Amino acid sequence: MKVIVRHDKEEAEKVVADLIAGEVRTNPEIVMSLPTGSTPVGVFSELTRMHEEEGLDFSSVTCFNMDEYVGLGRDHEQSYYRFLRENLYERVGMSLENTFSPDACAANLGRAADDYSSLIKRAGGFDLTFLGIGRDGHISFNMPSDALHPLTHVERLSEAAVRDNARFFEDVSEVPTQAITIGMRNILESRRIVLLALGEAKAPVIARWLGSGLVTTWLPASFLWLHPDVTVVLDQGAASELR
Repeated sequence: MKVIVRHDKEEAEKVVADLIAGEVRTNPEIVMSLPTGSTPVGVFSELTRMHEEEGLDFSSVTCFNMDEYVGLGRDHEQSYYRFLRENLYERVGMSLENTFSPDACAANLGRAADDYSSLIKRAGGFDLTFLGIGRDGHISFNMPSDALHPLTHVERLSEAAVRDNARFFEDVSEVPTQAITIGMRNILESRRIVLLALGEAKAPVIARWLGSGLVTTWLPASFLWLHPDVTVVLDQGAASELR
C-alpha cells in the first residue's frame, strides 16, 4: 500500500486527479467506479480542467456508480447518479450510455442488486476504483458489521453514516437509511484502487486503519490491505494522527 501525504486539500486532490488522468490516458476505454459526496468534488473539478485545457478524453470511458440511495431515482436532486452526472459526466463529455447506477427504485431490490453485479461482470470488472472513507471506516456503503457482502447488495446505513450525510438534506429525517452498494469483492477485484481522505475529521479512522495493519469487518477499509495496488492520498489534516 502506498501512502501519499500532501500539505493541503488542493494538493491531495491534484494527486488523485493526476492518477486518474494517467489511467485514462493509458487506457481510454477504462472502466471506473467513482464515489460521491464532498470528498471527490475537487478531484472532479481538476479532471474537468484537464478535459477543457489539456484535452483529456473521456469519450470512451465507462463509469459505474458505487452506490445509490434506495428510493431515489436518477433525476432526484440528492441521487448519486445525478451528482456524478452534474459534477463529472456532463462536464468532461462522457457518453451517458457508458454510465451506470443500480436501480434503487426497483420493486425487487435484491434482484436489482444482482443485475448490477452482472452488469459489472459483463464490463470486465473495474480497472480503477476511487474511494472515500467514512468516519466509521466504511468504504462505498459497506458498513462496519459482523459480516460483509461480497457483491452488490442492499445495505442499511449506520447511524454515523446517516448523520454524516444529513448535511446534504434539509433535515436528518430526510436521509434515506438504505442504499444499494457494490460489495467488497467488487472493490477488491479492481485492478487498481485509489482512496482519498481529507480533513482532521478523518484523522482518527485513518490512524486506526493505517496504524494497525489488521483486517476486520468492523473496519471495512482494512480489507484494502489484501489488495496489491492501493494508493492512499491524505492531506495533513487526515494524516495528523499517524505515528
